[in-house]
This record gives sequence, C-alpha cells and structure tokens, in this order.
Amino acid sequence: MANLKLLDNANLRLILLGGKGGVGKTTSAAAASIYLARLWPGKKVLLVSIDPAHSLGDSFERNVGGEITRVDELENLWLLEMDAHKLLDEFKNKYEVVMKELAERGTYFDREDIEEFFSLALPGLDEVMAVIEVARLLKSGGFDLIVLDTAPTGHTLRLLALPAQMKKWVAVFDLMQEKHRLLQRRFGGRHVKDEADEFLGIMADGLDRVDSLLKDGTMTEFVPVTIPEPAAIEETGRLLASLKDYGIPVRSMVVNRVIGETDCPFCSSRKTEIDRCLQEIEGRFSGYRLMCVPLFSHDIHGLESLSEFAEFLFKQRKLPGPAGKEIAAPPHLHPYPLSLLRNIVADLSGKAGLEFLLFGGKGGVGKTTMAASTALCMARENPGRKILILSTDPAHSLSDCFGHSIGNVITPIIETAAGGHLHALEMDAPHMLEEFRNKYCADIEEVFTPFIAGGGDIVFDREVMLGLVDLSPPGLDEIMALKKMLELRGAYDLFIMDTAPTGHALRLLETPGIALGWLKSILRLLLKYKSIVRLGSAAEGFMHLLRDVKSVKMALADPRKTEFVAVTIPESLAVLETERLFSGIRRLGISARNIIVNMVIPPTGCHCCRGEQEKYLRQVTAKWEDEYAIASVPLLPRPVRGVEALGEISAL
Repeated sequence: MANLKLLDNANLRLILLGGKGGVGKTTSAAAASIYLARLWPGKKVLLVSIDPAHSLGDSFERNVGGEITRVDELENLWLLEMDAHKLLDEFKNKYEVVMKELAERGTYFDREDIEEFFSLALPGLDEVMAVIEVARLLKSGGFDLIVLDTAPTGHTLRLLALPAQMKKWVAVFDLMQEKHRLLQRRFGGRHVKDEADEFLGIMADGLDRVDSLLKDGTMTEFVPVTIPEPAAIEETGRLLASLKDYGIPVRSMVVNRVIGETDCPFCSSRKTEIDRCLQEIEGRFSGYRLMCVPLFSHDIHGLESLSEFAEFLFKQRKLPGPAGKEIAAPPHLHPYPLSLLRNIVADLSGKAGLEFLLFGGKGGVGKTTMAASTALCMARENPGRKILILSTDPAHSLSDCFGHSIGNVITPIIETAAGGHLHALEMDAPHMLEEFRNKYCADIEEVFTPFIAGGGDIVFDREVMLGLVDLSPPGLDEIMALKKMLELRGAYDLFIMDTAPTGHALRLLETPGIALGWLKSILRLLLKYKSIVRLGSAAEGFMHLLRDVKSVKMALADPRKTEFVAVTIPESLAVLETERLFSGIRRLGISARNIIVNMVIPPTGCHCCRGEQEKYLRQVTAKWEDEYAIASVPLLPRPVRGVEALGEISAL
C-alpha cells in the first residue's frame, strides 16, 4: 500500500467521506476530524452528518442532535447532526410568502391551491438545504474545515445530483416571475425588481456555490471508504465512476477492517480471502492513495478508540499481529446462541396472505444477503410459488450477491419443476420516474401547443405546467418502483424487497402518504386549466398514479400482506440503529415480528474475531426476545456470493 499521508492539503475546506453501508464511514469521518483538529489547532473543525440515520452521537458517546455541539476534550472541534427537515421548515417560513406570490403571478392557481401545494414536501429540498447550509457555514467563516459524514453510496450520489435538479425547480419559478416581468414591461414600461427576484437570485447563487465547492479540487476532497470484500469493492468502483462524472476530486481511499498476522484458525481462513481482495484493490484502484486500517478487537466509539483508529488512518502504523490474543472461551457460549434463520423462514412461509416481505437495517449488516438467502429458501421449499426479489436501494447489490448480472430486467434465478420460480430485479426507479415525466410532458405539449399557435397567450402557463412534475416530493421515483411491483402482482405470489439502509428505507415507507397529498394537489391544479384546454391524458396519468399509490399505502399498512424483517449485527452502533428503526416502523404502522442477528462468530477463543459480540448478543436478547422472534446467522470465513453460497446460509 502507498505510504503517503492522507488529506495532506492544508488548503482543504470540505472533506466528504462516503461508501457502502457498514464499511466505517462515520468512524473514519469521526477519526479524521479528531486528528485534523489536533494537527491544525488554529483551525475550527466541524464534523457534520447528513445521513438521515445519524450515528455521530453514538460514535462520540454523547448527545449531538441538530445544534452545533463542541467536543469538550478538544477546543477546536464541533459536531452537528444536520436536521434537514428543520432546515426545510425554516426555509418555508422564510420564503413561503414569496413562493406563493410567484405562483399566483405566473399561473391560474389561486391562493388556496398554492397553500396546499407548498404544505407538501418539495423535491429533495430538505437534503439540498443541508448541503447549501454546509456551503453557507464555510462562507460565513465560522469554520475553517468541514468534514462531512454522508449517507451510503446510492443516496449520496442522489444527493450530489440534487443541485442540478433544484436548478430546474428554480427555473420553473423564474418562468412564473418572467410572466410578471413581461406584464410589467407591457403595461408599465419597465420591470422593477422585487423580493421575488431577490429570492430567485439567492437560490441560484446558493446552488452555484454548492456546485463550484464540490468540484473545486483545491478546497474539496471526497474520500471513499471500503473494506476488502467483493461487494464493497464493486460498489466502490461504481462510486468512483460517478464521482468522476460529477467532477468531484478523489485522491485517497480508506481500506478498513484489514486482518494482520494471526494464529487463530477462523481469522486465518478469513485472512486468505481478505488478502486476495486487497490485491484486487491495489490493482484496481492503483491511482489513489490507499490507507489501511485493521480490524479491531473492540468497537470503535468514544474519543480514545477513535483516536487509536486515526493513528492507523493517518500515520499508517504497521498492522498489528497476531490479530487477537488467545483467551479461553466462556463455557456458556455455543456457536448460535439464538434460534435459526430457518425458523423465521418457516414462519413467514406459513403466513397466509403474505405478499410483501421487506428486509431492512443499518448499512453493512447483510440485508441483501439475508433477503436473497430467504428468497432462495422459500422458493425451494415452496416449489409451486412464484417469488420476485427486488432491490429499491439506489446502490443495488443483488447482482453482486447472486453472482449474476440482473439490472432493471426481471431475471430468472431458479425455476422449479412444479412451475414455481425465483426471479430478481434491480429497479431503476429514476428511469421509471423519467418515463412518467416524459409522458406527462408530451401530453402537456399536445394540449397547449394548438392554443399557443393560434395566438393564445398561455405560453408561460404551458412552461409552468411542464415544470410542475419537477416539483415532486422526494422519493417519488421509488414510488414508481413500488407501482411497478403492484403491476406485477398477478405474475408473482410473493415480493421480497431489499431496502436501502435505515434512514432512506423509512423515508421510502413514509413516501406513499406524502405522495398521495402531492398527487391530489397536482390534479386540482391541472383542473384549473380545464376551461382553457383539455387535459385528459395528463390528468388521467396522475389519476392512475394516485390510485396505485393508494394501493401501495394500504398494502404496506396491512399486517396480513406485509412483514418487515430487521437485520442487525452484534455491534454497538448497529443495535442502537435497530432501536431507531423499530421506532420508525411502529410509527408507520408496519408489521414487524422478526429480527435476524447476522455475522455471529462462533466461540474460537480469539478475542479479536469475537470482540464484544457476546455483550451485544445479550443486549439484543434482553431488549427484544419478549416481542420478536430472534434468529442468528454465523459469519462465514468467505463472502457469500452465488446461489450455492446463499443456499448454505439457510441450510446451516
């Protein structure tokens, strides 16, 4: 590995750390912020989380929340878990009046219509406001350096694409204002700038500032975090390709959880595969500085252990060996202290009327593997059943898991003699939304163009109507994916969903309610034009989507049809996030009766590989055994990839 210093550019103002869920992004970001605060004591450093499932507080063992909080032990380090919803509320409070004024000026909408429309979520604006706030904090001079802990890959890339999307949103409002400017010039001789023009300028400047900051290689650096496992390597490759397309600079990469020399047979069996993956990383990512961090025998949280992590990250100390001190295994331990995954699968298979089975949890706990092995087991034990496993995570990994190219095409995994089968699909939700937009825009063009050609003065109204679909709530693309699932209902008996990590999975599950209000509002706005043009096809498309979203919402809330399975691992941060996940699931009224504790290591006598697992296994049992069925799945020495390896999981 290259022996070069990480983040050695003293001019850096913004550092982003990202990667696959569960690879150690938050830990790396926390350790980096501590080290850099000590390295540059004259600089004010702010560590910010923009992941909806925040874990900075867990990592530092203190309450953080949505207010900037100083780390008491360091005079120049502050923490912030960005409350994007709060930022959105503040934005609405500040600019709602002027946005409504713009809509009234540029359309046939009345104040009641606009009131309802702006009470709904705007297109990803909460996340955009979080990034704009980061740029504002840097511009204000309150902090010299901001370290950003991002969400897992798929949603980080979506976030990076949002400024361009939001520029379309600003363009729609600018069209509304342009109609007002035209009328002022026509009847008053000139246009006098007002607060609406000022608002549009502020938004455009903020988005431009974010765009230029992210692409400025002298001030900004994105550091991917990965681990030496095939799925993580593949996802890192996709992340780097996307960052290159966005023009965001990348120079270094963190390779976490590397095993050094060891006398433990279990660690040795894992080390063989890890060394092979390290060779692949060195060859595939040779153009980057690769910084190795070992697999620790203890959880990394709290200032002391984060500082220890930073020593490896920045000073590239030699990997420790042997990996773990041999200790006597406690006599009460046995390999799988909880029930078996097969028991949960049998229970779910026997549940009459079950149509939708969702797997969710923290990034990196093995959601995809658990969903895939369950789907495989259910298909084999119910040979007449037609099952579709699908991924709604923007960073799909079903292909990596099955060892088979899937993509946005229904792909056979196994077929049975009894006529059943298991198929897989990685949904391209943004593409589905784009198809819907294109159809809507074609319908609007068709009905408005004859009036414009005949001299009708509604060109601005047409452009606004074309732009309305861009003012959609966040998650509408994933609603399109769920809509597609409903369309396939007749072809399959059971849908198994591999969801995105916790924060975005919860947002997906609550989106149907938000989308229903938005669709009803759009339909009412469309009907405002019925006296001028016939909006049959455009309105019909929204009515069909409204019907389908209602069906999705009803199905998710029906405990007979839908079941959520939580996946976790016996580690501190994962257990804490599982608590928050259950809280969200209960709030949404979705049935959840099962927990899978993945990556449980049998008692080997090696302190490194077992770490503090026993403590967290006891914690999981104490917290949830009275309310949930809990099964454990062992950590295998090699990555689980391909149908044969997935079959081993359910057969254990």
